[in-house]
Amino acid sequence: MVKTFIAVILCLGFAAPLHVLAAASPAKSAAPQAKPAKPDWSELTVAQRNVLMPLMDDWKELDTVRRAKWVKVADKFPKMKPEQQQRLQTRMRDWAKLAPEQRRIVREKFLNMKKLPPTKREHVTAQWQQYQQSLAARSSDQDIPDSAAAPSTSPQ
Repeated sequence: MVKTFIAVILCLGFAAPLHVLAAASPAKSAAPQAKPAKPDWSELTVAQRNVLMPLMDDWKELDTVRRAKWVKVADKFPKMKPEQQQRLQTRMRDWAKLAPEQRRIVREKFLNMKKLPPTKREHVTAQWQQYQQSLAARSSDQDIPDSAAAPSTSPQ
């Protein structure tokens, strides 16, 4: 018991000066300088900028990892079929129109969808496709363009 008591006193004796020194000295690396995200919009090729134009206003908000992903998408764009290119451009414009909170919700839903077992995911995807088809049928009955009926934020 005496040994334990002595150990506690010694620990407190060593810990207290360290705590006091840490509080007294200014933190040298308390807020490390964040490197600017790369690539900058001006560093993109003309072709990449043309593809990523719907994201131009949001580019400064994207971190390096997201920018790199979008650059890869832009590099693959010329190899896509025209209907894939059109779908990508439409979805980028729809994404750019979303408020930050809406984007957060969409990301959460996407991550939750990825966690589902394959059979459940297929079921949810089928339900989504049925919903999209019903909207398309309704909009064609009313002569409303598909883009006005609902944003295309389907899970992938």
